[in-house]
Amino acid sequence: MSDATTAAEPIAALKERAGVVNALIDGTQTVLVRHPTLDPGTIDERFALYPAYSHQEPGRYQSRYENYYYRASAKPDAGVPIRAVADVHEEYTVSSDDLEALARHYVYTPDGLRDKYDPDDDLRVLLLRVAELESPAIVEERPAYRGCRAWIDLEADADVDREAATPVLDDATFLERRAAVRDTLE
Repeated sequence: MSDATTAAEPIAALKERAGVVNALIDGTQTVLVRHPTLDPGTIDERFALYPAYSHQEPGRYQSRYENYYYRASAKPDAGVPIRAVADVHEEYTVSSDDLEALARHYVYTPDGLRDKYDPDDDLRVLLLRVAELESPAIVEERPAYRGCRAWIDLEADADVDREAATPVLDDATFLERRAAVRDTLE
């Protein structure tokens, strides 16, 4: 076993809707839009993506991406699948008005994001480099993982090796997406 799985330290995980996590793993989505008041967590190191199955709404998805909702509309009985890790490569602050320009980089509609966050203030946009785990983990959903918060610490017994993962986008594709996001926001 690697040091990542035998260490007694918890593993940082970002909670996000299961459909969005699947889109990130498929390489369809490269950014996360978050409310600025959500706990930013520790984004300076690689973290696990923890799919959340509550509060998903099919109407928030762009019609061409509704399949992500339907593929992830119910939590598996065996536990929560941790299939990927991510690194934040860039972070932006944007107004709600900027969401239309970014729409090709995420699966929700701009109005779906506004509905989700009801933004009075600016929103945070995180450009993620996602990597799929070589060995996905099934994690028991513990009471400490529930609730409306962005970041959780997976117990040390969660078998998530953050280093044994392959980027879902090759370097050239990721750099193209990164440039497209920069061009949109800068």
